[in-house]
Amino acid sequence: MRTAVRSLDSAGFALLEVLITAGLVVAVAAGASHILAMAVRATHGARVRTMASMLAAEKIEQLRSLAWTHITTSSPAISISSSDVTTDLSNDPATDSGPGLLPSPPGTLDANVAYFVDYLDGAGRWMGGGGSPPPSAVYIRRWAVRPLASDPENILVFQVVVTTRVPGGVTSPDAAHLVSIQARK
Repeated sequence: MRTAVRSLDSAGFALLEVLITAGLVVAVAAGASHILAMAVRATHGARVRTMASMLAAEKIEQLRSLAWTHITTSSPAISISSSDVTTDLSNDPATDSGPGLLPSPPGTLDANVAYFVDYLDGAGRWMGGGGSPPPSAVYIRRWAVRPLASDPENILVFQVVVTTRVPGGVTSPDAAHLVSIQARK
């Protein structure tokens, strides 16, 4: 009889040990899944910000590639401005029906203003320009061209803001905001 009682006590302790171990495994798995979910969100956010930064840098380089120079003739007193004032960078490829490096109107970084906005998909491919984004656009890229207040004849300031759209058409805060200057050559 005594051996039967000991067997039951040992079996009871073994069951209790298994339940405690199972509880610990569940607690660790729940904590690990929470950390994994945070890591996935952080990785996605980093990918979006990296892509937005690359898209903003690409537009800055397009703006910087437009001609903005002085042409000096044989007479040192004559200097002619030779600047691009016709390129439309909101098209891909760019066309000759836009404002080029003319100063942009106010609000081009905050609203979709024709000639100063384009829309891109999740891989950064151009999807269009104009006042409203296509439904499948992920990135909205806006830019502004402004003369520098202290030297408006010789220095331009380029700003590019890239935001993201989530399902439903709502835009997120700035994913990237780059600023560059260019001096006349």
